[in-house]
Amino acid sequence: MQDPTQQLFSAAGYWLRVSGASLYREDEQAVMILYGYIYNADFNTDPAFWLELLQRTTPTLTHELNRLDGAYNLVLFNKADGRCSVFTDRLGGQRLYYHQNNTELWLSTEFSVIADLLPTKNFDTNGVMETLHFRWLTGTDTAVKNVKKMPHAAVMQLSLSHSPVTIMRFGLLPAKVKQTSKSMAEHVEHVQQLIADNIVASITPGDKIAVLLSGGVDSAVLLAICCYLQLDVVAITPVHEHHDNPELETAKAFAREMGVEHRVIPIQNADITQLFSEVVQQLASAPRSHSALSLQLLVKQLSGEFNKVLYGEGADTLFGSRAVKRFGNRYNKHRAVRKVLNWLPGVNTVIPLLPIGTKVKALVNFDTNTAIAEEIALTLSEDIYSSLANTLTLQPKTLLQQFNTDVALLDGFDANVRMLKQSLFSTDVVNHFYELYTLASAAKIQLVSPFACWPVMSYAAQLPDALYFGEQFVKPVLRALGEKFYTAELMYLPKFGFPVPHKYWLSEPLKPLTQQAAEFFNVPNSWLDNAEMAWTLAGLYLLAKQWHISPLPLMKHVAGAVRN
Repeated sequence: MQDPTQQLFSAAGYWLRVSGASLYREDEQAVMILYGYIYNADFNTDPAFWLELLQRTTPTLTHELNRLDGAYNLVLFNKADGRCSVFTDRLGGQRLYYHQNNTELWLSTEFSVIADLLPTKNFDTNGVMETLHFRWLTGTDTAVKNVKKMPHAAVMQLSLSHSPVTIMRFGLLPAKVKQTSKSMAEHVEHVQQLIADNIVASITPGDKIAVLLSGGVDSAVLLAICCYLQLDVVAITPVHEHHDNPELETAKAFAREMGVEHRVIPIQNADITQLFSEVVQQLASAPRSHSALSLQLLVKQLSGEFNKVLYGEGADTLFGSRAVKRFGNRYNKHRAVRKVLNWLPGVNTVIPLLPIGTKVKALVNFDTNTAIAEEIALTLSEDIYSSLANTLTLQPKTLLQQFNTDVALLDGFDANVRMLKQSLFSTDVVNHFYELYTLASAAKIQLVSPFACWPVMSYAAQLPDALYFGEQFVKPVLRALGEKFYTAELMYLPKFGFPVPHKYWLSEPLKPLTQQAAEFFNVPNSWLDNAEMAWTLAGLYLLAKQWHISPLPLMKHVAGAVRN
């Protein structure tokens, strides 16, 4: 029997080269195809429902798309006019790649399907530029020329006459509104219920669930709520050879207090090179998260036994981020300094001449766009920046135009903080979801992040500043929630995130790979002293080997460059 998906889109002038649609629905007006998964039990699978919403692009469409959880691409074909629209998921869990020429528009959730269409493969300068400058990719470019990706949280209109057009974006954190005063206990109860509701909605009877337990607040809260719901859950924590995980003992204590099985899975140095290669192959890019290698081994070990993996990504941005707190403090100091100096005539001309320190001048000239770009920029040394080829530059304003935000410049503390939060969601949260979803789906495991469901996101966005920034500790609401299940001592221990020894990997097991990468791109070995550059070059080198791509000149006057 012929694949109805391919029959449909070849007839419409498109070709959807993807197998394994998880849902196919057709009526007299439209055809709807789902790739990936949506785990909302009340997901409306009627094509006419979505077609009507799309034709009006009402707030109801935004509401319906925001509430969908999962990793998916929803394709809608209008039989009446031949238009094809794509809804991409809110958190970027599943990417949709495309290639367009004069006669065809090819779509696939698999990078290799699109790349195989190209007779020759070359690096895309813009894609490599982002990869070399920023940890979190944001735009539609990939590292391979003529292979593009659709943005997350978007409704796209497809046409052979032009590139896919963004009709609308969604998933934006709501602006703060004035709330009636609630006690900490009331906030805690409400947040617990919202998270529990999302966990229940995401599972089916008989699911065996793994919680990635880092030893931090977020994963501990997820584990506690799973136990409260009496789910079949196991805690999973990686431990890296020759590296002291500062939160391993804390993770063990969390699991012990909950009385759940806790598996500590070793990550051996001998496996690192192979894991790095596997991750690059599956992601079709240099991995942006250093923890991707550990996660790759974890999901391989969980495959066949577990149906769902619960992951605490997004909680920091929503409930209390140190990065956002630093940004807020700098913004407030900036406003205070400007208020004092604004009485000076010609203040912007006078400030560079004043005998004040560079830190004060930085506060005076604080710029939201630049500060946000700095939060996701790689930490490269000045000599690397200055020696990169002129084509490999990117301005902060150019970067911000690619974010899923509704404004570029905002006035006021709440508005600036909201923009930073939304920018972080549009970059690091989305890329974390994409990387872990891709690795987990290859192991036939569904990824669930209960913090990043829309009811939790909307509620967290309205928390008072005191319950976001806290005094000594950020995330006071989640810590208070954790105290319902654990001793207070555990909840207020220093937290270190998900540490991985990537610098050690680069200096030992990955060293031959990084040296080959430096030789391939004809750059100085001194570049490898910078961990961010070494990591990125290794990923781009493996991608080039996989697809037989010629190296892109990375240095100014590369022909005259001498490697040391």
